[in-house]
Amino acid sequence: MLEKKICVPLLCLFSFLSVSLSAQNSKSVKTIIVDAGHGGKDYGARGAYEGGLGSNEKDITLEISLKLVEELKKQLPDVKIVPTRTTDIYQSPPEKADIANNNKGDLFVCIHADAVALKTGRRQVGYHQETRYKVKYTGKGKKKKKTSTPYTVTVPTYEYYKIGSQRAGTSVWLFAAHKTSEKIKALMKNEEEIQLESDIDSTLNSIDFSAPEYRMMAKVHADRYQQKSIKLATFVDDEIAKTDRPALGINQRQKGIWVLQATNMPAILVETGFITNHGDERYLNSEKGQQELAESIATAVKRYKEQLESSKSNGSNGNEIKPEEKKVLEEASTQKYVQREENVLKRINVSQPNFKVELYDDGDVDGDIVSVYYNGSMLLENKKLTDKALAFNLNIDPSKAENELVIYAENEGDIPPNTALMIVTEGNNRTEVRISADSKKNGVILFSKK
Repeated sequence: MLEKKICVPLLCLFSFLSVSLSAQNSKSVKTIIVDAGHGGKDYGARGAYEGGLGSNEKDITLEISLKLVEELKKQLPDVKIVPTRTTDIYQSPPEKADIANNNKGDLFVCIHADAVALKTGRRQVGYHQETRYKVKYTGKGKKKKKTSTPYTVTVPTYEYYKIGSQRAGTSVWLFAAHKTSEKIKALMKNEEEIQLESDIDSTLNSIDFSAPEYRMMAKVHADRYQQKSIKLATFVDDEIAKTDRPALGINQRQKGIWVLQATNMPAILVETGFITNHGDERYLNSEKGQQELAESIATAVKRYKEQLESSKSNGSNGNEIKPEEKKVLEEASTQKYVQREENVLKRINVSQPNFKVELYDDGDVDGDIVSVYYNGSMLLENKKLTDKALAFNLNIDPSKAENELVIYAENEGDIPPNTALMIVTEGNNRTEVRISADSKKNGVILFSKK
């Protein structure tokens, strides 16, 4: 699991750029880098819920990575496999990127375990005695006196515990270069963040994200490696789906992930499972689960290598979209919501040409994340629903009989499905709509002018 931090060393940047600017767009896979996330003093996520194993992400990622290295050597004996670590040591994300770049890797596969914030439960475990005081006043004015008389009461004793999450499954993550122009604009405005593995490395210094080398990093990765990264991610998700594991698809974080952006090669990050989920944590700690994940990822890498080299022998550029990848590429585009069924929840007639929409998490705030589309255009992307409003103003398109607002569930939070409370305000009129969306259906609201 990754955490956020806005800092990276300049030396590593210049190293990346010097390698990137001289690199060729290779059409073969000769070296694969396997990175075990976290390590040493960086424990990563932990299964710290009641009934959990108390396992650490750094140990799980190491075990799976070691098995993946062996499986890749078995399936691809002519390929050099380079692990970033083989023991429980700490490496900063820039150090990992340097290992990958210095070994001239053709692929970078980063292994992590996912987690969500745990809720706290309470239960009664018995009773205990408490001393309380009955206060009585006598007299008036200056003669008024206070008398406290102690008495004993029996009250419940409670204990508190963490509740394991319901979220489970394996997902694949990419550097968010699908909107490079917007990313570069953010860099120039000093708004961009680089996502590291943890906040523990105090040696990293804050830098100016408007610097041209950072804009170059985003552009180089987007231009050279993103489409190949999507191909590899497609195959990994495919292979996971063939097991009994929930395959949670391909995702792109809007903020950059350091090891994916700074590695001079196609790169993916596999969140192998949720360490905060009872079943997933046991699967991730089992020999069977670790081996199954390693074999699935290795098979996907082999498929990627064979297709890449096949395209080379056929004279293609290696970036042509195969039919089986089309759906995934569409999913990664701004029109990904069209892949799901529509669940029309309400039709609202408005009397004015414009109106205001506010979105809140409905019920418990449990980490629901949504993207919002209006008449086919994206309004919000990967926004977390909380008790504070996500607010925006909309205009009715008079050329359409109905204007469509789509709520696309990026996840289902800790308590499925993804639920939201929408408040629509036009003038003095206010309408509330409760929205439900999941991995199969979008929540849809239709607006029309009276």
